[in-house]
Amino acid sequence: MALFKLSLRRCTVFAILFVFVISSLAAVAGDREIKIKIAEYPTSFDFNCPQGAAWEINGTMGKITAADRCQVTGVLTAKAVRRYHVMVLSTSLEDEDVLTAELEKWQIQGIAAKVMIIGSEIYADDSKTVIIDNRRADVAVGVFPDRPSAQAMVDKLAAQGQSSWIYEEIVSLARGSLTLKINGQVMATGPDMLLQPQQSLHLKKVEYGKGYSWHGYADRDYTGRTLFVRWGAQDAMDCVLVAGLEYVLPGVVVSEISAKAEIGALQAQAVAARGEIMANIGVRHAQEGFDTCSEQHCQVFYGDTAYTIDVGRKIVPTSGQVLTEANGKLLSAVYSANCGGHSEANHFVWTTKPNPILGGVWDHQNPPALDLSEEKQVTDFIKNPPKCNCNNPNVEGGNRFRWSKSMTTTEWKAVENQLAIGRIKNITDIARGFSGRIYRMTFVGERGNKTVMKELNIRRLFGGFASACFVADYKRDAASYITSADFFGAGFGHGVGMCQTGAQSLARQGWIFSRILAHYFPGSILKKMY
Repeated sequence: MALFKLSLRRCTVFAILFVFVISSLAAVAGDREIKIKIAEYPTSFDFNCPQGAAWEINGTMGKITAADRCQVTGVLTAKAVRRYHVMVLSTSLEDEDVLTAELEKWQIQGIAAKVMIIGSEIYADDSKTVIIDNRRADVAVGVFPDRPSAQAMVDKLAAQGQSSWIYEEIVSLARGSLTLKINGQVMATGPDMLLQPQQSLHLKKVEYGKGYSWHGYADRDYTGRTLFVRWGAQDAMDCVLVAGLEYVLPGVVVSEISAKAEIGALQAQAVAARGEIMANIGVRHAQEGFDTCSEQHCQVFYGDTAYTIDVGRKIVPTSGQVLTEANGKLLSAVYSANCGGHSEANHFVWTTKPNPILGGVWDHQNPPALDLSEEKQVTDFIKNPPKCNCNNPNVEGGNRFRWSKSMTTTEWKAVENQLAIGRIKNITDIARGFSGRIYRMTFVGERGNKTVMKELNIRRLFGGFASACFVADYKRDAASYITSADFFGAGFGHGVGMCQTGAQSLARQGWIFSRILAHYFPGSILKKMY
C-alpha cells in the first residue's frame, strides 16, 4: 500500500539528502483521485456501511451487509521512528545560486549544511507527463533523534537572529496488527485492511480538533471508492479514504468557510482549497502514504453533511481550476480567517523566499497611508481601525476583526515558565511584517534573554492568541518586572493570502470569484488544471 518511492536527482551545485516521488494521480471523469486521511484511532473503532461493502485482510476476503455492526481492533507492536531536521531556508530547486550561497555561509561557521529536496512531481494519466512539480529545496543545518534537541538548536539560532524551523522526517511508520470483527465474530487479522464500500461509509467517534479548544468526537459519513486502514506515523491506525478531489472539496469548503456565504466567496474558497491540496501533495505527508489530512494541519474535512450537496452544486463552475504563478508553477493559495485589515507576506510568517503574489495587500478599497511595521502606527491601526472589508459584522468572521485579552498573573507566570529565563523585565527587538504581525521579539529576563521567532510560535507562547498582530499594556511590580498585561489585537490566523471574512464581504458586494482571487493574490493566473 506504500505510495512513494525513493529516487535520487543528480546536482553538481549542492548536496541532496533525499527526494520523494509520488505516483501519478489517477483521474476519473473531470476529477482527480486523492488519498485523504480522515481519522486515526489508537486501539479500536466501530463502523458500518449502509449499502454494504467488500473487505480484505492479509489475503482473506469477505462481504459486509447494511445490517452488520463492524469493529476493528489494533495491537501496536512497534512505534514510528522519526528524525528531526533544523531548517533555515526554503526555496525553489532553480535557485542554485541562493542555495550555494546559503551552504557557503554555514560552512564558514563550521556547520555542514545540506539541501533536502522535499515534495514530488505529479504526473498525468500516462504516468510520464509531469503536470505539477511540488518539489522545493530546504537547507538543513542539523539532524536530531528527538524534538527537544532540535528545539535547542532552533532557540540558539533565534538568539543569533536566525529564523529556523523543525522538519519532522518519518523514517518508518508504526507497525502492528488489525483484527476485523463483524457482529462480534472475528473475521481476520493482518497488518492492514482494505475496505471497498458500495457507496457510503459511517465511521463512529472520529476525533477532531486535537490540541485545540474545540476538540471532540463525532460520527461521520463519507463517500469514497476505497478505505485503507493501517498503522501510521502517530502510532495509531490511520483511515485513508481514496476519493475524487471534487467530492472532497465541498466538504472542505463548508468546513473552512460559512456554507451560507455568497457564491463568489464559496467559489473563491474552492479554488484556493483545491490549489492548497494539490500544491502540498507529496510535501506535508510525503512519507505517510496519503496526500492530505482532514484536520487543521492541512484543511478541515468533515465528510458528507447537510450542506455539501448544495455547496458542491455552487462550486461546479470552478471545477479543476487553480491559481498559478507567472512561470506556470502551482501557487499554494493559502488563506486565513480574518486578516485584520492587511494580509501578511509569506516570508514573515514562514522561512520561505518572498513571493510577490503572497506579499500582503490592504483589505480596503482606499488603503490608508500607514506603516504597520512601526509601533505607534500599528497601535493606532489596532485601536482605531479604518474601514476594511473584513470589518463586517454581517458575515462570518466579522467579529474576529479586533480582539482583546487580559492576562492574569498566573497566566503570565505560564509564559515565564515556557521561556525559562526567570522573571521578565522587558520585551525588546520587536519586528513586525507588513500587516503588523510580530515575527520576532526578545524577552529580557533575570536569568538571560530569549528570542522567539515566527508568528505561530509567538501566538502559542501567549496561550494561543488569535493572531500575532497585537500591542500590549504591561503591568509591573515594584521591581519593574512584568506581572500581567492587557493585549489588543487584530485579525484571526496567520494572515497570508485570502482573507475569508473579507472574501465574504466582497462577494456580498457582487464580486465574482476570479476578481476576489485577483485581489488577494495579485499577479496570479487562474488556470484549469483538469
